[in-house]
Amino acid sequence: MSEQQGRKRGSAPADSELTNSGKKPRAPPQATAPCAVVKQEREEEGDAGQGSSSSSNDARRAVVAALEPQAMEQPQLKLVIGMSVFHCQACFLPLKPPAFMCESGHIVCCTCRGKHGEACDPRRPAAATFAVCPGRDVVLGDAKMPCQNEEFGCKSLVVYYQAGDHHGECQWAPCFCPEPGCELFSSPAWLADHLNTHHRWPLTNVRYGEPCKLPVPSPEQGCHVLVGEGDRSPRVFLVSPSALGAATAVSLVCVSANAGGGGGQFMSTLRLEVPGNKEKLVLILPVVRSGDLSCGLPTADTDVFLAVPPVLQPEAPNLFVCIDKADAAAANSTPPKVE
Repeated sequence: MSEQQGRKRGSAPADSELTNSGKKPRAPPQATAPCAVVKQEREEEGDAGQGSSSSSNDARRAVVAALEPQAMEQPQLKLVIGMSVFHCQACFLPLKPPAFMCESGHIVCCTCRGKHGEACDPRRPAAATFAVCPGRDVVLGDAKMPCQNEEFGCKSLVVYYQAGDHHGECQWAPCFCPEPGCELFSSPAWLADHLNTHHRWPLTNVRYGEPCKLPVPSPEQGCHVLVGEGDRSPRVFLVSPSALGAATAVSLVCVSANAGGGGGQFMSTLRLEVPGNKEKLVLILPVVRSGDLSCGLPTADTDVFLAVPPVLQPEAPNLFVCIDKADAAAANSTPPKVE
């Protein structure tokens, strides 16, 4: 609170106290307690003063227009508000519109309406009448907060009561570097750049639904990093080799810390071809496995893999990887093309 707001005002003199002129001194204006202290940060400086002669009707219309959601871009405010405003006073979960107020003034969610005895005074009967709170609903539907993964690259502003759903699907949730001894913990997009620049793993951009030709990676060389094109936040996949006796087991993993935003949304085909040989080895994955790599890379005993026999390795076989989005593949209703 500012110094002026915190300063104590003097009390008005009594009616019997008069000045030398015989007139009562003017009573100081009555102080009113502010509802909240708001810090406003303007993104753009508006035009300098437009006069102070606005009518009360114009002021009311401005307030209504500010509360109504509009499609056009509006100036934004950064506020500090107590969390209790956004939580049901009965179940203490985030409030979702519509919100209701009981006879005792408690704001509750639709689920708790009529059964929030713990919120009311136990010495009084439970409230029987509830009123909708359209003003609170406007606040609940428009109050946004940064994603908890903002430091890892997510720029989303999420409605408060939808934050849990967003965090469970956020593609910027941090993952671990799978290289032994490396302690990097970052988003998949930044992790892909780290694996390429720091650990020298090859990186290739791929288009969904189109095969990408790669050399078969060896366990000694490490993974091949694939980055899907066209996504708002890049999806990162690792073509992971592991030893399988004298053979090499090749698997595919989507780097994602959230199951809702990970490999379950993708299917893939791994195809091995030897130049001059018509025979092919094919592995079709209807669901691509995902993980945050906290346990390291998948191995032959923990994941589905395409086995590359040692007899083919001297012939420098080519590995074709085709990744497609599950919803796009379902819409086309055709399996991945194998030639």
